[in-house]
Amino acid sequence: MKVPATIAIKLNKTAERAVKQGHPWVFEQSIEKAPETNALAGSLCVIFDQRTNKPFAFGLWDPEEIIRIKIIFKGGRLQLNTEFWKSQLKAAYSKRELLIHNGVTGYRGIHGENDDFPGLILDVYAKIGVLKIYSDIWKPYLEVLITEIKAQYDLETIVIRFSRKIAQNNTFPYQEGAIIGQPLSSEKVAFEEYGVKFYAYTQSGHKTGFFLDQRPNRLWVQQHAKGKRVLDVFSYVGGFGIHALKGNAKSLTSIDISQHAMDVASENIALNKIDASKWTPMAADAFVALNELIAQKAQFDMVIIDPPSFAKQASEVVSASKQYERLARLGKELVATKGTLILGSCSSRISLEDFEKIHQNAKITSANGWKYLHHTLHDDDHPITFPESNYLKTIFYQKG
Repeated sequence: MKVPATIAIKLNKTAERAVKQGHPWVFEQSIEKAPETNALAGSLCVIFDQRTNKPFAFGLWDPEEIIRIKIIFKGGRLQLNTEFWKSQLKAAYSKRELLIHNGVTGYRGIHGENDDFPGLILDVYAKIGVLKIYSDIWKPYLEVLITEIKAQYDLETIVIRFSRKIAQNNTFPYQEGAIIGQPLSSEKVAFEEYGVKFYAYTQSGHKTGFFLDQRPNRLWVQQHAKGKRVLDVFSYVGGFGIHALKGNAKSLTSIDISQHAMDVASENIALNKIDASKWTPMAADAFVALNELIAQKAQFDMVIIDPPSFAKQASEVVSASKQYERLARLGKELVATKGTLILGSCSSRISLEDFEKIHQNAKITSANGWKYLHHTLHDDDHPITFPESNYLKTIFYQKG
C-alpha cells in the first residue's frame, strides 16, 4: 500500500518570505525545487531556506490543488506523530477556553489555517463535533485526529462533513454525514450561547449546521433590544431575532427566502419558551420584502441586515458592492429616529474600509444624520492569522 512520502522543497524568494511571515499557502508556481513526485496527498513537505539550506516550515502536499502545499508548522524540527497533533489541538482549544468558561456550548473548535489545520473545520455543539473536511491532505491522519479531537474537546460523537468538491470524488473511508462514536437519536443537536438555545442540524444543515460567527453581535442585540421593534433580514434560523426576543424586544419581523429556515426558527423559538405572538416571519426575497415594508411606511428601532457572501471570487466584488449598497439604502429607510442599523458582510474580498465606503455611498454619513457607533470583526473561536481569512465585519450605526 502506498504511504505518504517526505518531500524536500525550496520556494522562490517571494513565497519563502510570505511563509516566514506566517502565510499558510504555497502555490504550485511558487515551488522552485521539488523532486518529480507522484506523492500522495498529505505527504509531509519539508521547506528549506534558500540561503541557509535549513528547514524553516512544514506543510502537507496537495497534488490536485493550485495551493500545492498547506503549512501546518513553522519551525526547524517536526516529528509528525500523535504527540504533534495533540499539541496542535491543545493550542487550538486554549484559544476557546474563555468562551467555554462563559457557558458557550456552540463554538468553532478548529478554524482551518488559522489554527494550523488548513482545510479542516471543527464546530462543537455541546457533546457533538462536526468535522468538515475541505482537502484530501487529511486522509492519512484522519483516524488519529478523530481520536485526539474527541479527547481534547470532550466529545461523545463526531459527524463527518465534506466540502462540495471533496464530496464529488470522495475517497475517504466515510460518507457525508457519517457518525463516529455514540449514535445520535436525531441529527438535531441543541447548544447554548449567552442564555439562548439553538438547534444545529449536524448532518443536513448549511456548513456544519449553524453559523456561529456572529455570536458577539447577537449578544449585543439581546442586550439592547428591550422594548424595541426589531427587523432581522436574511434571518436564516433566527439567530439575531431570538436573541432580540430573549432581550424582551417589543416585536420581531424576520425575512428569509427559505421557508425551511423559518420552520427551524420556529423550533428555536419554542426551544427557548419564547412568546411566538411577537414574531412575524416573512419567507420572501429580501430586496422585495424590504421594498414592501418601505411602501407600507414601516419603522423599526433595530434593523439587522446580515446577508450571505456576495463575493466568493474577485470577479464578483463590483456586483457584490452594489448589492451591499442597495441593502444599506433600503435598510436605512426602515430605521426609526434614534434607531440602530446593523450591517454585516462575510465577504473576505471586501475589506472593512471598502464596506464603510459602500455605506457612505448609500448616504449613511454624519452629514445625513447618522452616527457611526462601532464595528466588530471575529470572535475568539474564529482567530485570524492571514489576510484572506479575515472575512467577517459588522458595522453599527445610529439614526439621529
